[in-house]
Amino acid sequence: MIGLDLSGTARRCFGVLVLIPIILAVWFDSKIASIVVAILAAGMAFEFSKMLKTQTILAILSALLIAMQSVPLWVFDGGVLWHSGLAVLSFGITLICSGLLAGLFALALSVCLYFAALLLHQPDGHWLLLVLAAVVAACDSAAYFVGRSVGGIKLAPKISPNKTVSGSVGGIVAAIAVMVGLTSVAALPFVAELDVVTALYLGCGVAVLSQIGDLHESALKRHLNVKDSGAILPGHGGLLDRFDGYLFTVPGFYLFFFAI
Repeated sequence: MIGLDLSGTARRCFGVLVLIPIILAVWFDSKIASIVVAILAAGMAFEFSKMLKTQTILAILSALLIAMQSVPLWVFDGGVLWHSGLAVLSFGITLICSGLLAGLFALALSVCLYFAALLLHQPDGHWLLLVLAAVVAACDSAAYFVGRSVGGIKLAPKISPNKTVSGSVGGIVAAIAVMVGLTSVAALPFVAELDVVTALYLGCGVAVLSQIGDLHESALKRHLNVKDSGAILPGHGGLLDRFDGYLFTVPGFYLFFFAI
């Protein structure tokens, strides 16, 4: 049993190492970051269309509508109505093909990708995306290791049998700690201006939204009888498996800093 745990941990760590080039690209420049996100979005849209197991033409159309949400705004900015239309169309097509749960996931993914494009269109938006990535990663990793070490009551056994309440709490604590810690980094735009209490609430909110996104994707995979969204990332499955924690956190992060 211990060997299996170590093997799983090793695969997970290797999967994180694969993401380092992506992190470096996002760190380098907002425009490069937006291109990287657009490429990742195309991959996620493709994975999602494969999960649906529907007619080829509808799968391609659904993937295209979702991927178009992430086109960098310095390349093309169709405005809110344009992106809202894309989201509604992707929701409608997926709803008809695969039901309400899949339709809602398509809608959430579409909105997430548009807000990612909006975030990266802001001055220093790539820094905010890196901050969000650090908080989400802390939440995800702590939830995994605390859950496996402590165990206990299952969080949502019918959706994701391996997730525990202890893991969820551990993830929230880790996210808060990282968010509060990052406020002390003076070079970080926006984040360094937060007071400790605000950072505490923000970290908690990000953790909760991240776990909701994770559970949404788990519910979708169970609904569609799919184990992983793909196999591109060792230890993590597909792109959607790795980035499901951003499904609601990206819109939430953008709204917190630029709309509230």
